[in-house]
Amino acid sequence: MSSPTAGVPEAAVLTPAGDASVAEKHGRMVVALVLVVLVYALMQTMLVPALPILGSDLHAGLSTSGWVLTSYLLTGSVLAPIAGSFGGRFGHRRVLMVVLIVFAIATFAAAFSSTIGFLIACRAAQGISTAVFPLALAIVRRRLTGKAMSTGIGWISGVLGLGAGAALVIGGAILKISSWQGIFVFAGVLIVASLALVAIWVPHAPRAEQASKTDYAGAALLTAALVSLLLGITQGPSWGWTAAPTLLLFGGAIVTFVLLVIVERRVTTPLVDVRSLMRPSLAIANALVLVNGFVSYIIYVCLPSILAADPGTGYGYGYDVLRTGLVLLPSAICVFVGGRAAPALLGRTGHRPSMVVAMASMGLGALGLTFWPAAMWSILASFCVLSLGIGVGISVISQIIARVVPVDEVAAASGLNTVLRSVGSASGSPVAAAILISGVGGTTSTIPLANYQHAFALAAVLSVAAVGLALVLRMPANR
Repeated sequence: MSSPTAGVPEAAVLTPAGDASVAEKHGRMVVALVLVVLVYALMQTMLVPALPILGSDLHAGLSTSGWVLTSYLLTGSVLAPIAGSFGGRFGHRRVLMVVLIVFAIATFAAAFSSTIGFLIACRAAQGISTAVFPLALAIVRRRLTGKAMSTGIGWISGVLGLGAGAALVIGGAILKISSWQGIFVFAGVLIVASLALVAIWVPHAPRAEQASKTDYAGAALLTAALVSLLLGITQGPSWGWTAAPTLLLFGGAIVTFVLLVIVERRVTTPLVDVRSLMRPSLAIANALVLVNGFVSYIIYVCLPSILAADPGTGYGYGYDVLRTGLVLLPSAICVFVGGRAAPALLGRTGHRPSMVVAMASMGLGALGLTFWPAAMWSILASFCVLSLGIGVGISVISQIIARVVPVDEVAAASGLNTVLRSVGSASGSPVAAAILISGVGGTTSTIPLANYQHAFALAAVLSVAAVGLALVLRMPANR
């Protein structure tokens, strides 16, 4: 059975004859999916302001409490493509609701954590929420067409950055009036509300015409490869990049990735469609999302450090977490605006020019921060320009996947793309930290301004290189 909107002209999707309420139903569906992705985005970074407090309350050192973020990243990276694959087999709405139920249970359980180990376990379970983004995109891709689909993807992509930025402000505000447990209660209520809206507003859809078998071998290899890679990236700064455990993890990641490619080429219904990934347009999109995530986290690490630094350094402002979040909030809004503007930009210029604009905007913003790293006007203006590029880039990349990949494979492909952005983010954070403490013996209070400039310059160079990559992007003929 085919999708209700498959092959239907755009006008029919928006205002079908005799039933003008269909457009309203589609609008409510997109609202529900946007809220789902917003809650996921909030939970990504809302705990960042609370890390020192919960570490103290649960008697955990900085390296141990850092696993509150790392465990979420690891399980999310592994589960996103797997859940996306299950969505194609059992129905995206059904799998999305299961994901939200697990997300809600883990979130409320985290609020009652009395040990750091239990909290880390809850955060690992919360990592399944990473799958909501590709599942939401797959539902929009299956239910809508034309401009309606493009607009829905723009909304969903835009709230990723808005949620991540707003989370710093919300998390700081909750800590002012409550505790770190209150953050989980607040998030849990939002998850339950989003689950209810999905149940009411997202329509049932038939399963895929051919229910494929689950690729357990691919899932096991992908899990081993990603865990090895991300553990090596996140622990490299503390263990040492040339230490035996770090090199062993990276070597294991390479071996398992090679095995994954070999196995997936022989499987009828692979979890990771290697042949599809080799399509030039999709390969470029995946490379660009790596840059997007890497550059984003270089900036996310550096700017809060500048704003929080003691004014005695000659460049710092001494801001607390809440005030820092408020300064960075306009840039989060710009990510959302960029995602919303991407469909119109695509309609006027096409995929390649839109990606060039996105990467060039990121490069221009990074250059502004390189030359004026501590001036408040530059922090606000340059980061907003860079964030516009991030938002446009995320949305356009999502549109490329929706255009290139068959409908039943959108969730799995988007899940893998989300994983790659997580890998870029996980790489950007320790690299930025290593640049900042270079030559200062790890004493963050004495970081010279030049170190921040070096980090921003790296972001600018990568963004400019990504412009060149975007210039060779070629899209296939309309599917």
